[in-house]
Amino acid sequence: MKISIHQINKLRKLTGIGIMDCKKALTLTKGNIDEAIYFLRKKGKEISITRSSFQMKDGAVISSVNADYTSGTIIGISCETDFLSKSHEFLNFLLELSKKSLNSFSKEGFLESFFSKKELVKDAIFRKMAIVKEKLELKIFERVDSPFVIDYTHNNHKISTLIGFSSKINKSPARNIAMHVTAMNPLSIDEDDIPNTIVEKEINFIKDQIKKEKIRSEDIKQKIVEGKIQKFIFNNTLLNQKFIRNNKINVKEYLNQFDNKIKINFFKRVKI
Repeated sequence: MKISIHQINKLRKLTGIGIMDCKKALTLTKGNIDEAIYFLRKKGKEISITRSSFQMKDGAVISSVNADYTSGTIIGISCETDFLSKSHEFLNFLLELSKKSLNSFSKEGFLESFFSKKELVKDAIFRKMAIVKEKLELKIFERVDSPFVIDYTHNNHKISTLIGFSSKINKSPARNIAMHVTAMNPLSIDEDDIPNTIVEKEINFIKDQIKKEKIRSEDIKQKIVEGKIQKFIFNNTLLNQKFIRNNKINVKEYLNQFDNKIKINFFKRVKI
């Protein structure tokens, strides 16, 4: 059966896949568009299986918030090469997925949701695999719901942050704080939230350092431990960190300039 240019172009428009692959799919399915689409999706699934031994060390993350700034997501797709992870095709696809992810509440639910009227997200990812010839996988799905949510993705698409505030705040300072979290990677919001295990580990590390200095006085040792642990907590808790855009004030002081009643409920920072 001879396959027409019109059929090939129609399939290419529907799938975004190259001319030769579309022609092959139509030839094998005797010109049936629906069967050809299924064939190409199956081909994408075969890429997932045959490339499973590749190390999934590359990819990108992106964040999005909904129209009223009450929900946000971070998603991350892994691929096989750094070249693909930086390409416009890959990043545009990631952005499309990101916008769709705002309607989902879990990774599993997102994969089973609709990317388009006739295609699930998981199938759209399989289809894209057939186009780019690399294994793609949804590795990250994080969601934040709060009275006000802001997001920030670093321009290299390797780090994304979401912050949930207790009430509405001007987007500019909110995003500045999201940028701060992205850059400074705090362990928690304040000293009350920092895990005890982390504090204990740091205390043991400080004590080991003191032993090497051969300090005899127990009072001096205790004061050194207290001082160093306080510095550690201040350097690693968001509200106490020096604000990245003005190191004369901390993040809490910066936030209070706009609203001294507003609180940061939580944040999520993802780095790949």
